[in-house]
Amino acid sequence: MRIRGVEIDPVVVLIAAAVVVFGSVLGLGAGALVAGAAITAVALGSRYAGLWIAREMELPLIGAPERALLMRSLEAAKVMKRLVRSIPNGPVKERCREMQRQASTALPTVRDLVVQAYRVRRLAEGIPVERLERERTNIVGLLGANPAERTRIEVESSLRSTEAQLQAGVRLSNLSEQLVARSRALTASIEAVTAGIAELQALGPSDPAAQPDVALANLSREIDALRGGLEEAQTLGRQAAAINLLEV
Repeated sequence: MRIRGVEIDPVVVLIAAAVVVFGSVLGLGAGALVAGAAITAVALGSRYAGLWIAREMELPLIGAPERALLMRSLEAAKVMKRLVRSIPNGPVKERCREMQRQASTALPTVRDLVVQAYRVRRLAEGIPVERLERERTNIVGLLGANPAERTRIEVESSLRSTEAQLQAGVRLSNLSEQLVARSRALTASIEAVTAGIAELQALGPSDPAAQPDVALANLSREIDALRGGLEEAQTLGRQAAAINLLEV
């Protein structure tokens, strides 16, 4: 059974149905219906709680720079929604409401990016680059000493493995930096839209010379930049998702 996208264990549904049936047979009437509904509600609530906990555990730890970006985006979106509500009814409010809706669609992408950036950064940090560089230097020195054939084969194998690890570390670090940079850019775009709506809301009633069309045009450009950033984020997200699958 699925309610609004949340699946309930069929066993729970059968138990609830059995309570209703047996309660009706025993003459409990409405009490049986209430008991069955209560069982279903508790199961649904626990499922929602489990999903919420799982999503929270995916997020970067408190204090991580990636989490700070997500919190900034969420706060900007919340302020933006409040500002749009305070704008007097009319065409300007409708335009701002549509821009607020489009900006809010970026929040799931920002969340996914910061989660992926955090995971990739942790993977990169798990590769001991400094130690591997020292090992590579030592291995190259061993090869320079012209070892015996069998020894040379083993040393060359060690060198290939060491260089492969170093290259993986570099790729992970670069991808992590790209994910953070894209997350930061999307966050800045959301904050810019919020600032633009705040300026429009503040100047509109008090400044007879204010030109809402100019302000709205500026906001439209920010929305276009945000939309372009989302397209780039999809490419980075696919790269990070592939790496996370390898991690699993």
